[in-house]
Amino acid sequence: MRVLLWLLVLVALIDITAFGLTDLDEGFYASVAWEMEQQGDWWTPRFRHEPWFEKPPLLYWLMMFSMRLFGEGEFALRLPSVLLFGLTLILIVAWGERRLGVGVGALAGLLFALAPLSLLLTRLALTDMALCCWLTLALIALWEARERPLPWSLLGGVALGLAILTKGPVGLGLIGLHYLLNARALHAQGLRLRWVLFALIAAVATAVPWYLGVYVQHGRAFFEEFVLRQNLMRFAGGDTAHSVLPLIQRGGAGNIAAGIAIYLLFYGVVLWLGALPMSLWAGALWHRELEEPPVAGYLRRWAWLVFGLFTVSFTKLPAYIFPMLPAFALLVAFSLTARREPRPPGTFRHSLFATRYLPFALGGLALAIWTLLGMVVAQLSGVWQAGLLGIGLSMVALWLASGQHWAVPLWLGILTLLLGLNGALRGYDRLMLAPVRELAQAVPPYRTLILYRVHPGYPSLQFYRRGRTATVDNLNALLQQMESQGAYCLTTDDTLTTHPRLLLLEHRRAAGRTFYLLVARYR
Repeated sequence: MRVLLWLLVLVALIDITAFGLTDLDEGFYASVAWEMEQQGDWWTPRFRHEPWFEKPPLLYWLMMFSMRLFGEGEFALRLPSVLLFGLTLILIVAWGERRLGVGVGALAGLLFALAPLSLLLTRLALTDMALCCWLTLALIALWEARERPLPWSLLGGVALGLAILTKGPVGLGLIGLHYLLNARALHAQGLRLRWVLFALIAAVATAVPWYLGVYVQHGRAFFEEFVLRQNLMRFAGGDTAHSVLPLIQRGGAGNIAAGIAIYLLFYGVVLWLGALPMSLWAGALWHRELEEPPVAGYLRRWAWLVFGLFTVSFTKLPAYIFPMLPAFALLVAFSLTARREPRPPGTFRHSLFATRYLPFALGGLALAIWTLLGMVVAQLSGVWQAGLLGIGLSMVALWLASGQHWAVPLWLGILTLLLGLNGALRGYDRLMLAPVRELAQAVPPYRTLILYRVHPGYPSLQFYRRGRTATVDNLNALLQQMESQGAYCLTTDDTLTTHPRLLLLEHRRAAGRTFYLLVARYR
């Protein structure tokens, strides 16, 4: 089983170039890292030559270093996520074997690695895999500091500092709240407050130099954008692109009911679909096994803290609850190993239907959704391998549900799943990403590409073009810049194709829309 885990890392390294950069977030991170590398500025993140304080710089630093080694391409940008995925697997396997029993860690690593959310985030140049890795290490260190305080407190503090450098104060908030929830039990088992403070000092020493330096350099602009807008206001629903508040604020019974339903149920659906096949055994999150070790309760509280905190938040993105998946995988692996039964723990212990059949029914529905999604992508894009996505997940789920004795070997299910994932990603690229990317790359790098009425804004084009990209909302300003600067225009507005001052060069279909590339006519 451990060999299969490392093969998953190897496969991720191979297929991270199977599809182009996605927008918006991955496009922003890639373009910011590229621009920092071009300017030789490792201190201030910039996008289109302006300071960009949406995220701290650690991911940008890793991507910049990777680009220096492997060139400017998707492989270099996504390599840090794959390597941190491998490190997270090592942590899960090693700690699970040590604290929960032989075989538990390897099974937990497998469950974590094959969850659709993990399979996707491993292959994207986003902050989520890095944050999950550092928080998992900090979580382990907090527990282990009871017995070996100095090395684990230092390691946990550095990991917490790296989490703060990856995604901001959220890492400190999560670990801080988790410590408060477990403080009595941890101190009763030997943890001393001085080592907690030592870890906090190590975290501050790791993270604060960048925060202090960038604040000295940019002052109020950094504080207002990063601290207020990107953290406090985003948690409170200020990020309108991902918030449920605008839907509720529209008024009307339907909008209010839909907004409340999304607010309360969003992460339940994300966990149900994104954590397969272990979401069939979601009862491990609340059902205590007989004679379970204290660490199980510690993991359970972590999982519920992450899930509950982001459920309370008005801003919703699927990857926000990703840091709970290592703990979830360890709990499910321990439950399966302890029970040695092919059925998952039920939601209601006194109902035979709920105990034995309801989780399978819900899991079957989730697998059917993934199978249907893969088939739709296969049909639309012509990449037939995408249809194997749900089938591979189903084969792995059957292997687990049979008590790991199903006739079809596990490696065949994993191979089918990976082929389906690779096909789905290539199909998605063909349908949604490649046409826009190819139009932008047709523009000479010494010319400005102006995006006009293009949603989303496709920040990845800044990276792919290696040239200047801008956005304009006013038609007169667009025409003026195109005529005075020789700029090109990328738009979805078909009325511009017949404009007397513009010439249509090329058009492509993507994301259900037609994109046009235009240039000003010579007078």
